[in-house]
Amino acid sequence: MKKTTNNTSTLHLICGLPGSGKTTLSKKIEVETGAIGMSPDEWIKEIWKDNAETEGNTYRGKIEQLQWKIGKQILKSGTDIIIEWGTWGRDERDKLRNEAKSLGSKVKFYYLDISRNVLKERIVNRNKNLGEHEFLMPDDKLDTELDNYFKTFEIPTKEEMEEYDEVG
Repeated sequence: MKKTTNNTSTLHLICGLPGSGKTTLSKKIEVETGAIGMSPDEWIKEIWKDNAETEGNTYRGKIEQLQWKIGKQILKSGTDIIIEWGTWGRDERDKLRNEAKSLGSKVKFYYLDISRNVLKERIVNRNKNLGEHEFLMPDDKLDTELDNYFKTFEIPTKEEMEEYDEVG
């Protein structure tokens, strides 16, 4: 694990919808910085294997809570972490940012603003070539799911983004 200079850690906070490239960006940051990635999908697939989509998603919130508890300890040690949960809501992003800053960490924010059409295309392609830690999103339900995502997702405002140490 790569320690950051002067022992100040960074929380890399990735915000985006499914198919926006969160995992790809997280892996890139891991390689470039030595940060430790926190992906609930990876844990769910590892723990529940073939039953991950049904049983694992029931526990997604608890896994994210556990990852954040561990993540705060890692930040305190001076090592960077990456949260790639999607962080759809402003309250969740504020909580993570404020708690990381209270530990003396910097917070770098990444907002992956991808159009609905591109998201749909990426998810359809991902369904054809599911990776080890990816979940199938049935094509027949995709439009309904995307509609729900866009209704639920809180787009970060300019004012919100100004509260971060850096925007990537």
